[in-house]
Amino acid sequence: MKTIVITGASRGIGLTTTKKFLSEGWRVIGTYLNTPIPISHQNLSVIQFDQGNSASIAKTADSIKKTAPEIDAVVNCAGIILDVQDTEADIEKIRKTFEVDVLGIIDFTERLLPNLRKGSHIVNIDSLYGTFSFPIDDTSSTGYRIAKAGLNMYTRTLAFRLKDRGIIASSLDPGWVKTDMGNKGATETEKPDREPEEPAEDIYHLVTAVHESGYFWKLGKKREW
Repeated sequence: MKTIVITGASRGIGLTTTKKFLSEGWRVIGTYLNTPIPISHQNLSVIQFDQGNSASIAKTADSIKKTAPEIDAVVNCAGIILDVQDTEADIEKIRKTFEVDVLGIIDFTERLLPNLRKGSHIVNIDSLYGTFSFPIDDTSSTGYRIAKAGLNMYTRTLAFRLKDRGIIASSLDPGWVKTDMGNKGATETEKPDREPEEPAEDIYHLVTAVHESGYFWKLGKKREW
């Protein structure tokens, strides 16, 4: 049985992705911060995890490595957005965003690397806000945008570093999804247009069918950085 680690598995994309992999016969190690994962399954292991806390990162990674000496995939889904409506840079929000959305992901992923099998796949959930090629005509979310751009670069560096081990690293733009985070940016005229189950299918396809490393994906196709 293959094993996948999914952070942020208690709601939104993380929860639907957890359900998808369980339905396909995978063993899932899912993490949550405050809201417990609302499902139970014989192949689901649950760990409380604070991605913004270095001690929690170390403890959780050690627990996972003891439970699953060999890992086939990691989906870094957990993240925050604190400045979705802010049109000016708030340094404290930016600092916290980086602690969770960049440094926390890097710290956690690096600790799991020794346990990843050859052919395994790391998926970093990113955003069009992390791209340089897509023009966005508003001035909000400075910290979130910079953090997602940094996460994209981490994906690229991972791909080069892990090439000889046969480990694949990808970024995924899930689109604008009807989740708690996605709804924060909604207006009366613009709202999320994807159900959480749709990016879960995208993630499953990426993990199981894509063998090219170091790319940014959306709707099953490579997208510009």
